[in-house]
Amino acid sequence: MEKITYPLRTNIGYFLNKPIGYSREFEINFPEIFIDPDLYAKNLIGKYSFSRTREGLLLRAELEADIDSQCSRCLEPLLVHVNTKFEDLYVFEPRMKEEMDEEHVPSDGYIDLGIPFRDYLLLEIPMNSLCKPDCKGICLECGQNLNEGDCEHHHSIQFE
Repeated sequence: MEKITYPLRTNIGYFLNKPIGYSREFEINFPEIFIDPDLYAKNLIGKYSFSRTREGLLLRAELEADIDSQCSRCLEPLLVHVNTKFEDLYVFEPRMKEEMDEEHVPSDGYIDLGIPFRDYLLLEIPMNSLCKPDCKGICLECGQNLNEGDCEHHHSIQFE
């Protein structure tokens, strides 16, 4: 599978001279995208905005995407649809960085949105994704996918 990478670096330098309250909204729509270092997503769509505040820049984002995952019972690959909505504050001066959990506004005027997008999308992947509600899983002895057929070790196991 080819990694289709698009830069998610966003120029925010022009916000520095804008008044408090200034904001701008952006939309994204990527049929396929690889976000470094490890997230491959399909149909990444959403919108995000930056707003100038007294402390820095407030990022607000709403995203949805189909993420590569695997069934927690049979280990077969599957796509999981996730939605996320979040806010992050990028502070102008990191003087209180140790007390705050915010990022700082980079001095080069570019923010890499791949970092928060990746983190928040990954947080939305369910812990126990299933390929289908009645997935039978795999045999614990030989590894046979029990959705494809029984094996000599299989004892009827019911999942709830």
